[in-house]
Amino acid sequence: MVDEEVVATKLRQAHEYTNDLEEMRGISKAEYVSDVVIQRAVERTLMNLIQSCIDLAQHVRAANELSSGGTAKDEIQALGELGIISQDTRERIEEAVGFRNVLAHRYGEVDHEVVYEVLHEDLLWFERFQQEVAQWLRDRDS
Repeated sequence: MVDEEVVATKLRQAHEYTNDLEEMRGISKAEYVSDVVIQRAVERTLMNLIQSCIDLAQHVRAANELSSGGTAKDEIQALGELGIISQDTRERIEEAVGFRNVLAHRYGEVDHEVVYEVLHEDLLWFERFQQEVAQWLRDRDS
């Protein structure tokens, strides 16, 4: 059974991380690329945001007694299979999971211009994820 408090907590965390990232958007690309402290703050916040989405998905998948495929992308895919998130959102969040792995494990050098673009172009997908999960949670209560 899905623990609504766990889902709500993860949604709140994701919302806070998204807001933090939105506040960091005001910096120019040149300043971002040259400032390692800001880079680390953005990267860590992105990793936390993506991880909160994974944790939420993992809880919902387990509560619905779906078997785990063993990867974080499989957890996100389960939300799509359950009809909780749209296909577009699922695909974009799955991409974000791969991006989190690059940031967390430093597979090669992190391209700071790419991170800057993610910061400015891709937060809307996390907002959609949050909206879709919140709608699913509301619909369950009706």
